[in-house]
Amino acid sequence: MTKNKIVVLGLGNPLFQDEGLGIHMISQLMQQAINERVELVDGGTDALALLNVVEETDHLLVIDAVDGDHPPGTVRKLSGRDIPLLVTGRMSVHQIGFQETLALAALRDRFPQHLVLFGVQPQCLDWGTELSPPVMNALPELTAQVNAQLDDWLA
Repeated sequence: MTKNKIVVLGLGNPLFQDEGLGIHMISQLMQQAINERVELVDGGTDALALLNVVEETDHLLVIDAVDGDHPPGTVRKLSGRDIPLLVTGRMSVHQIGFQETLALAALRDRFPQHLVLFGVQPQCLDWGTELSPPVMNALPELTAQVNAQLDDWLA
């Protein structure tokens, strides 16, 4: 990875239905024609292993299932320092680890200059590889927002 690359990082565990949203989106984005300046990363659930990904880019777009007590399928966008670095509540099964990764990057003064998190409210985190209907129905809106953010950064 190089600093001039835009990194799209999908987080999640695809064995727990909606928790796999980020991974499903990375797979979907791989089917599109993506600009060569954009790198797609399947981040899985090992957040600390992603420290180099976070620190080695100036433009980081994260996609994850995020529990915010919204109706299932709700797409939310958080930017930069609006993303909590300290654990104040559990946003997803692995979110605590990723929050710690962001906090560590900030402490090391290697926080991405541009950071956007797209989160979708999950409905079901049970065993299974399929997204729930509300989350599946949110994919077109999420895809449009992700593509709009990428277009903005590429302009």
